[in-house]
Amino acid sequence: MTKISFFIAATLTAIAPVQADVYKSINKDGVVEYSDQPREGAEKIKVKNPQSIVLPKPGDVFTSNTSDTTEPQAPYQSIVINQPANDSAFNSGNGQVSISSETTPALMPQHSIQLVMDGTTYDSNKSGSFGLSNVDRGTHQLQVNVIDGDGKVLISSDITTFTIHRPQAPRKTPRAN
Repeated sequence: MTKISFFIAATLTAIAPVQADVYKSINKDGVVEYSDQPREGAEKIKVKNPQSIVLPKPGDVFTSNTSDTTEPQAPYQSIVINQPANDSAFNSGNGQVSISSETTPALMPQHSIQLVMDGTTYDSNKSGSFGLSNVDRGTHQLQVNVIDGDGKVLISSDITTFTIHRPQAPRKTPRAN
């Protein structure tokens, strides 16, 4: 029974409000100031049911720029496909498509740009310009990625959609026997 009484007393003591003294003063400009520190000419005031908050430690709120991270930040702000334009349509008898892209800032020497069309990964190069031939007629989707030396994608462009028109071989009219 004494253990329970001790526990109840300890709990009530722990949750009892902590009362601090509050002082009211008027500064030389006539502005009323409140403080928990007494000053010359300040009067002690009684505050009923004061509210208090516990502020988190700065280390719990702010992260340090010097902290080690396992994933380095990508050095690129953007990568865009300049050609062909999104939602464009064009004729190409041999199915040739020229693709050009651009990174901001410029591509770093240890990185390259990889072309993906319709979900299939094609070549990668340092220029960001690609030429495809014999592309089937129809609508296709392009995307370019900046990759590092290990093939890891650092940043990707938005998907660009284009439609290519190719002439079709004339159909022979069926003849009756």
